[in-house]
Parts: sequence; structure tokens; C-alpha cells
Amino acid sequence: MKNSTIKQIFFDIGGVLLEIDHVRSLQFWSDCTDLSIDVIKDHFPHEVHEQYEIGKLSDYEFFRAVKDALPQPNCLKEDDFWRGWNKLIVAETETVKLLSLLKQSYNVYLLSNTNPRHIKYEVPSRFSFQNNVTRAFYSFDLGCRKPDTAIYLKALELAGVKPEESLLIDDVEENVEQARKLGFKTILYTGYTETKSLLIAMGIQTM
Repeated sequence: MKNSTIKQIFFDIGGVLLEIDHVRSLQFWSDCTDLSIDVIKDHFPHEVHEQYEIGKLSDYEFFRAVKDALPQPNCLKEDDFWRGWNKLIVAETETVKLLSLLKQSYNVYLLSNTNPRHIKYEVPSRFSFQNNVTRAFYSFDLGCRKPDTAIYLKALELAGVKPEESLLIDDVEENVEQARKLGFKTILYTGYTETKSLLIAMGIQTM
């Protein structure tokens, strides 16, 4: 029997719909610059990355900030930076196939901390899952990131839906906890099989 209280499902992207591997990016940049993976990892400006994900920096400003944060001088070129950046995304997970199935009975949304370079270029050139959702909400468009309360409230408002009728599937515990505090039903994602079982247990049709 279909769960009558849940009307929409919000999916995270990285770690849920897409397999992510940061080491692939670090290795590529290391090969391009002769800097070790550990050095690049230690100097990577995470606060700058967060600013990029909320739309405060352009693509070039993000590249420049990362290059400047690495030991100087370095020979990291912009083309090589973006090639390495795209290597972060490995492949779709099996969970992607749930989108089209769930969309037959529910509104399906994306709610992701992400960046314009991946969403506008890399993802659509390699994958089609964006075509199987009702609407997508990205941090760089909304100007805030999970687990900030604001991003959940903005997504709910733009979708015109209520938190108590919504389910969030995310692989980060902090993001899940914050959504739960706002009234969402939640699933902490650990894999396709586990998630499908939890959906069925909640009365959500997956076939």
C-alpha cells in the first residue's frame, strides 16, 4: 500500500546518485604539478570551495583561489584544474534507477550541495538522471548549503510543499539530522539495497 503521508522525495546527488572519489582529482593535479597528493590535500581551501558552492565565486575565481592556496610557485593550469575537478565524479550509482520508478507516484526532487561546473557541463554530458526528476535545487542557485536551515526552507517554498509530507535521502548525517528537525522524514543513505528496503518499509512504492 502506498504511503499516503509522503508526497515528495528529495535526493542528494554526490554519494547517493553519483559515486564520488576525491583521490582521483588529487592524483590528477599531483601529476600535473609535481606536488604530492598530501600537499594538495593539506592546502586545498575548503572555505573557498563552500563559497563556490553557494554561488559567491565564478569558475575562474574558484580556480584562481585554489591555485593561489597551493605552494608557490606551481604550474597548475586552468584547463588541467577543471579536468581534475571533473574526475571527482566516477559514475552513477544503482540508486539512479529509483528516480523514474518513484516519479510515477511521487514528486522527485534533487537537493544538493554542488557547483555550476559539474551541474551545467559534466553531469549532463555524461548522465541523464536530471531528466527523471520533477525539479532540482542546487546550493549555488539558492545561495546556501546543507545543513543550513535556509536551503531546506527555500527548497520547500519553491516546490510549494510541506516538510511533513517530504522525505530526504542523503548520505551525510548532519544533513539528515537538520532535515528531521524541520519535520522531514529521512533516510541516511548507505547504499542502494539498504535504501530500497527502507523505502519499502515506509510504504513507498519502488516498482
